[in-house]
Amino acid sequence: MEDPALPRPAVSIIIASLNRAAELQATVTQLLAQNFTDFELWVVDQSDAPDSQVNAAYFTQHSDQRVNYLHLETRGPSNARNEGLACARGGIILFVDDDVILLSPDFIRAHVRAYDNPKIGGVTGRHIERVLTMNAKHTACHISWTGRTIFNLFGTKRVPIGSCKGSNMSVRAAAITQIGGFDRRLKFLEETDLSTRIKKAGWQLIFEPAAELFHLSAPAGGVREKNPLQAEITRFECTAYYILKHRGWPGTIPFIATFTLIAAQRTIRFRTPNTLPTLLRAIITGFGSARRGADVVISK
Repeated sequence: MEDPALPRPAVSIIIASLNRAAELQATVTQLLAQNFTDFELWVVDQSDAPDSQVNAAYFTQHSDQRVNYLHLETRGPSNARNEGLACARGGIILFVDDDVILLSPDFIRAHVRAYDNPKIGGVTGRHIERVLTMNAKHTACHISWTGRTIFNLFGTKRVPIGSCKGSNMSVRAAAITQIGGFDRRLKFLEETDLSTRIKKAGWQLIFEPAAELFHLSAPAGGVREKNPLQAEITRFECTAYYILKHRGWPGTIPFIATFTLIAAQRTIRFRTPNTLPTLLRAIITGFGSARRGADVVISK
């Protein structure tokens, strides 16, 4: 239980980590060296041994009282972030991935300053990506009507944004109190789902270029599927879930048409005949999950 005698930090930083001990510790070191110091840090670790043992030893011995460490047996970015949210006491909640390089000593301060407008409910920062390829000419982050992810977070001006990206995003704690946490049914697009719900609740989202980082997308560890077909199954299922949840059955029509074509293309690429029916079943599974309802409860 929270001690009411302890002062509340301005910011709670949450890092969900999986089997990236070295990258995680480097990210924590950078955060602790920031000019802005009024924050608490919650590391939510889902790693296997030996990474979990290395992390436990490292954080147990850590001298900075702002650092807190949790280990979870249950994997998943949504669950990990919700566990962090259950502990967070700050007015602003900042999420960063465990494999990033902060490009300014005022990275945290840039997120905080973006909340100068009381209508702002969420902020996403500038991304320099090692792996991901941008597919939009101008600053953008949203799911198109066909279900495709439209992405360009390399801009230089503060502008409204459709969605935040979980590797570098913050949310106002009041917005989380209003809408709940991340949807545990999602392994992909969980931050897009959260962002959409924040906007539906009346808050605004913005892109803040001064909150800049380099996203390593480390090849080892993390939650990304290593098998290409399994990665597509997750994408199809979660996109179907998102579309039905937020756009209803009419919104599924352009999505189904587009993703059936994509499934056919993946069948040719993977040279596996069962790819098409497998991906179409993933769509049906996603729709079924959406009809069962969301799991956004933050319990603690």
